[in-house]
Amino acid sequence: MSGSTVALETALLTGSRLCLFFACRKYLLRNLYHDLQDLSAHSSNDTGIPLDDTGVELDTLPTSTTTPSTRRDAVVVAKRPFHSTISRAMFSLCFSESCTMFLLLMCQAIDIFHVRARLLNWNISLSLLLAAILALIPLSYSLVLSDRMHMRQRPSALRVCLNMVPVGLFLFFLSYIPLPSALPSANIVVTALSRLTVLGTIILGALSGFGAINTAWTFFPVPFPTEEDVRIADDGLRRIQHDLLQRRADVQKLEAAQQPDPDASWFSKMMPSFSGDPQLSSVRQELSGLEALEYQMSRNLEQLKQRQADAKFARTLAGKAFNWGGRLFALYCAYRIINSILNLLLPSRRSSDPEEAAKAGADMISMGLAYLVGLLPSVHIPPEDVAVISRQISLALVGVIILSSLRLVLRGVARVLRVTSRNLGASLMLLILAQLMGIYLLSTLVQLRTSFPPPPVRPDTGANEDSVNLFSTLPEYQLFGALFDGSFLIAAGASALVRWFSDRINRLSEE
Repeated sequence: MSGSTVALETALLTGSRLCLFFACRKYLLRNLYHDLQDLSAHSSNDTGIPLDDTGVELDTLPTSTTTPSTRRDAVVVAKRPFHSTISRAMFSLCFSESCTMFLLLMCQAIDIFHVRARLLNWNISLSLLLAAILALIPLSYSLVLSDRMHMRQRPSALRVCLNMVPVGLFLFFLSYIPLPSALPSANIVVTALSRLTVLGTIILGALSGFGAINTAWTFFPVPFPTEEDVRIADDGLRRIQHDLLQRRADVQKLEAAQQPDPDASWFSKMMPSFSGDPQLSSVRQELSGLEALEYQMSRNLEQLKQRQADAKFARTLAGKAFNWGGRLFALYCAYRIINSILNLLLPSRRSSDPEEAAKAGADMISMGLAYLVGLLPSVHIPPEDVAVISRQISLALVGVIILSSLRLVLRGVARVLRVTSRNLGASLMLLILAQLMGIYLLSTLVQLRTSFPPPPVRPDTGANEDSVNLFSTLPEYQLFGALFDGSFLIAAGASALVRWFSDRINRLSEE
């Protein structure tokens, strides 16, 4: 009876997986992909790279009402590039499996579905998510970036085999990541999860540190530019643009003057190409310098106008509320930096008591917020659960810090890769988001294990499939806490240094 029950419940959970997968592809990605296209276009314009609009997907354009729906859908699918299809599939896979794992945890809390069915589907989702993060998404990176000239074509078998080499090297180096000494011996899935948690903890700590500095710097009180400052910057840019037009005209005149006479001999035609024109070279160098100066001054003018618009928004009621909320969150970011320093200087001793371990991992602000939530009339939090709730609040705040930094991180990735296509840039960003979403989910589950620790297994009975807790398949978070604080502080220090140098350079250029 239990076997048929497990099979039926597994079929139901598989159906929910498919529903989540196709719902994400059809509804969630509709707006997200277009936002990433705009972000990719903005990043390319910042670097002065001309955009290539080839490969524009037809589903981004309005369709004729007279066209039959089946024919229109067939055209859209046929015109969609391969990188767009694979990025959407990877994101939908990570999204559906992440939701399924949280759904299984909720079913465990309220005792829905058979224990063996929950454990089986948990292992399926965990294996699929690990395969996507460790192999499928890195392979997708390699496939998309290996040959941009043929991005509309389906990859051949030889190309897939060649692109498996970087993935194999990535897995090879991942296998050399040292595991915590306190980690008990486990199977290959738990070992891979532990190594991925080490890598994910470093990535999430770096993103959190970057986001903390960016948030604190954004809401740090600075003087806003006046109308006179904007006018002076605009006049200076116009003068540079006028000089730039003159130098371009001079280059065209000198190049036209160097055109050889058709009646001249072959030797006289070849002599200018060997000797060169020093005046033309000098004007070209001056033109190149003016173009770089014009680009920098135009960026400075855009920043001044944006800061002026922010100043006008700050005088409104919504702007005041937004700035006060941002400053409070910036104070929390500063507190997280101080708290990470204290955690590294004064490491806490690991406790075998789950309640003491939860209290040790919570910070004072999260504890205070948990107490405030408990004061609400409709919310009752027992005193022994305050530490558990505070850890969830702290985890949510870290997620907000990471989200605040993702936009800048994605723009930076687009600049580094020098993506010249809106669709290709959006596909790469979507793959990055899918991988980060999976890593963040796994790190969240590892931290939830501390808040909801599984019951200890008695040595005389051993593990039983009919009583296995899902959290028992995950490593303990205490093994990775110091790693998060270290990467958080390193990223925060590097980001603060870069922002300080950038502000100094901008001030010198304005002067």
